[in-house]
Amino acid sequence: MSTTDHHPSRPLQDRTALITGGSRGIGAATAVRLAELGARVVITYRQAEAEAEAVVERCFGLTPRASAVQMDLLEEDSVRAAFGSLELDRLDFLIANAAATALKPLLALKMHQVDKTFAISVRHFLLMVQLAYPLLEKAGGRIIAVSGADTVGYIPSHGLLAAAKAAMETLVYYLACELGPAGVTTMGILPGFVDTDSIRMMTGPVYGHIKEGEVESHPFREAATPDQVAEAISLLCLDEARWLNGQVVRCDGGGLFAMTGRYYDALIRSRGVEPPPDAPIVGI
Repeated sequence: MSTTDHHPSRPLQDRTALITGGSRGIGAATAVRLAELGARVVITYRQAEAEAEAVVERCFGLTPRASAVQMDLLEEDSVRAAFGSLELDRLDFLIANAAATALKPLLALKMHQVDKTFAISVRHFLLMVQLAYPLLEKAGGRIIAVSGADTVGYIPSHGLLAAAKAAMETLVYYLACELGPAGVTTMGILPGFVDTDSIRMMTGPVYGHIKEGEVESHPFREAATPDQVAEAISLLCLDEARWLNGQVVRCDGGGLFAMTGRYYDALIRSRGVEPPPDAPIVGI
């Protein structure tokens, strides 16, 4: 990546980022944050054109260059057309954020649902890397793939998405080795629970209970927001993050490691037992 000096508050000045799924949630927050840091941002969207344009307008207030392009990650021709329409001479960051799946137990899945999920997170993620590579190589650019907590812990009905994201993580490791000699780095970021519209939609009537449990039991006693994940992604975009090549970084505030204890605490509380405020210390 370029080592050109920039103002400390805008370290990504003159850099260009392409962010998939940029019309809402983590993608939209990432676009705004990178624009704050001086980057030109290009976001992709599948159907939510109005929402995408609203994100672009927010970015315009922070950087003079921002745009949105329609791209359906389910369709190879759409991916190729979107990249063909990009008027870029270099690309510093390819941030693969978009994902979609069918939330069903594995035995209830239809094969077309498997194909669509893997098309987005594996097949066309790799296609995007191939199409972007000439631009990334010019910039000494960086690929950042957004994974999910379902690859490291059981979440009901997430088996298909977890499998696709786990495959994406493996591609991160291999791309880091294959592209590193050319100066292109590859990283992943793995958020825990993030309070997004997608979570609200997926969890439906139990959303409030799930968020309440997250706030009560997380080490920070709060639920992560898209802005907080976007901040972590922006840190991965800095030159100083170069030696994180090949890493999938957890962005969960310690919540995933704490999950067993959180479950234990909830279990005993559900039985009307309040744990003592200070657990005994056992020494040797």
